[in-house]
Amino acid sequence: MFDRAHATLVWLAVLVFLSSEPSVRGLALAAMAAVTLASSIVACLAKATCPNPLSHNQETDHGL
Repeated sequence: MFDRAHATLVWLAVLVFLSSEPSVRGLALAAMAAVTLASSIVACLAKATCPNPLSHNQETDHGL
């Protein structure tokens, strides 16, 4: 998901720099903020809900 968010941000940044219309620039900047916020929320939720797989494997491995 984060690769697509990064690619989207790159294309929106290109649109901001190449566009001569102020309304297009504003819309692209708003879209960049929305993509950044959404990916940050997803990252925080994923980190909060997924346990650390390394600590889980060490507890159940018992030295095998």
